[in-house]
Amino acid sequence: MVGVQRVMTVRSPAETVFRYLSDHGNSEIWDPTVRSSTRSDGGGPIVVGAAWRTVAVWGGRESELDHTLRELTAGRVVFVAENPAVSATEEIVVEPVEGGGSVVSFHARVRLKGLLKLAAPFLRREFERHGDELERTLPPVLERLQGSAPAPPP
Repeated sequence: MVGVQRVMTVRSPAETVFRYLSDHGNSEIWDPTVRSSTRSDGGGPIVVGAAWRTVAVWGGRESELDHTLRELTAGRVVFVAENPAVSATEEIVVEPVEGGGSVVSFHARVRLKGLLKLAAPFLRREFERHGDELERTLPPVLERLQGSAPAPPP
């Protein structure tokens, strides 16, 4: 298993940040590996069971994953993703900061399947690089959130 974890602080209100990050469709704006993420369950409210079809690029290779919102509690959202090669979990926790703002914790874990398991030790660096990119791309997007309005594309 490989993974990445990052913690970031932004000035936007926790409730607004959490609502935005709970919609996996927005990941195509802030996650540098996601090319597209579209609802695959017919749309509707963002609730446990909501699903997205995501196209991601890792190591120059494009792959599709089916993301499902597995847990949605106050300040915490968990997505699971599957395809024939990987099983992934993304946990996002948003906490308010006294005086305004938010602390965002992002933790992704990926379990490689089949022969890909052998590559796990070599992918750790790639995941750390992804975490570093995420720290550069996510905070500016969240800083632009105002109330319930979505962030504009970068």
